[in-house]
Amino acid sequence: MGKKKKKKTNTPGVKQMNRGERLASAASSWLETYNGKRRIRGYRKHFGVDAGTAIAELSQLGVLLTGEEIQKARQGERAAANAKQARKKKRLQRQKEQQEVDTWSDGTFAYIAGYTDWGFPYGITWEEMERIADQVSLDRTVSPRSHRNHRRQSTADEAEWPLVQAREAEEVPFDLEECMKYYADVEVPFEIGQTARIAPPIEGAFCEMADTTPDGLGFDPNFAQNGEE
Repeated sequence: MGKKKKKKTNTPGVKQMNRGERLASAASSWLETYNGKRRIRGYRKHFGVDAGTAIAELSQLGVLLTGEEIQKARQGERAAANAKQARKKKRLQRQKEQQEVDTWSDGTFAYIAGYTDWGFPYGITWEEMERIADQVSLDRTVSPRSHRNHRRQSTADEAEWPLVQAREAEEVPFDLEECMKYYADVEVPFEIGQTARIAPPIEGAFCEMADTTPDGLGFDPNFAQNGEE
């Protein structure tokens, strides 16, 4: 069997050194070439180590560090770690939300209840969801209320329903001739087994009847017979 090729990495060799190699490299080149004021931060970035390691190795190299430098380096490291953790948490939250959206809805279904054995989704489509929303909106619409019965709701929820304003009714002209034709031959029940014919209006009066049925319709008793006319 051939030897496995060693996997190449993009990490610079200087960041893969152990402590002895870092100390030798820093003593021979880095300390002479570094011109910045933030030596701890510069050492960390160059060799890829944390603040504690940088402070310890710089001290071994004879670099004098003030208390303020050490404090700022440690605070900066903690702030960077917190920011990294916050970014990771935010990224995971976005991934979770995206997975939930992809799992429970798609372009066809507003809500996916599950999947068949063949992997096809089933649930409530967007069209069905719109119809449900329209029906709920219609059910929650109440009839016009006057000031007198404005607070007469059967449930607490009805008090929050939208108030539908009453519309003005259209006036329809009354046709006396059509009224007389309609009531001339209309038969209505007034007792069990009997029928009554509506009497035509008496001349000179508006739909004046000889008598009335229990429901208020006028009829002529002379036309009433048992069973049939």
